[in-house]
Amino acid sequence: MKSDAVLQALFQNGKSPLSGPFLRWKLWKKWPEFVGPTMSGVSEPVALRNGVLSVWVKNAAWMQQMVFLKNQMRQTINQKLGEDMIREIHLTMDRKAVPQDPEEKKWLEATVKNLMNERADD
Repeated sequence: MKSDAVLQALFQNGKSPLSGPFLRWKLWKKWPEFVGPTMSGVSEPVALRNGVLSVWVKNAAWMQQMVFLKNQMRQTINQKLGEDMIREIHLTMDRKAVPQDPEEKKWLEATVKNLMNERADD
């Protein structure tokens, strides 16, 4: 099995300790693709814990619109992730209400960098 196939399987295997952080990174990175350019311009994912995706929304008007689209958004995101990872979406206009975990982000970036370096050495 090629190293890129091994990496992909490791990241996408739901039982792998790397799969959760990888799917969260993929969700953040591909947010415009998942929700469209208009909605991604006024919102962004800020946290994912225990199946609850917290999404920052720019203002009350957009929050009201997104309330009606939450179920459709959840289904689309899960479909694009290839896994039923999101069971609920929580909308907020307060970025401080759902702080990001900087340690987890650093760990994921370092892990991906190390894996890419190993791949380049192959």
